[in-house]
Amino acid sequence: MQSEEKRQYPRLSLKLDDGYFGQFKLSDGQSFSAAIVNLSAGGVNLAVPEKMQDKLKENDQMVLCNIIGGARLAFLEDIKSEVRWVKALGQPGYVSVGCRFVEITDGVRQQLKKFVDTERMTRGQYA
Repeated sequence: MQSEEKRQYPRLSLKLDDGYFGQFKLSDGQSFSAAIVNLSAGGVNLAVPEKMQDKLKENDQMVLCNIIGGARLAFLEDIKSEVRWVKALGQPGYVSVGCRFVEITDGVRQQLKKFVDTERMTRGQYA
């Protein structure tokens, strides 16, 4: 029996060595970069350096300034994001942080959905 996807938006799973990084700005003005573990039209899961762990709490607001990596994602700029959770990550030196995109336009969400769908097909991550 096939497991049913319960998420509203399918996720693109990435590895740390895929080289996708989000650049974020916290509400206090501090900036940081983090590796993207997965990405969907609804949000992003990050591998954040442990030294940033104390700066990120559930419900914190931050801005995704941009994503750098293998594909050009210029349409993802200045996206308000909300930290949904912070958990241990099976990678020494990092914590896992789940963020939900808030106040994202329908056009940007559709571009992101198309990018995720195309990358999932290319990487063999479709159901």
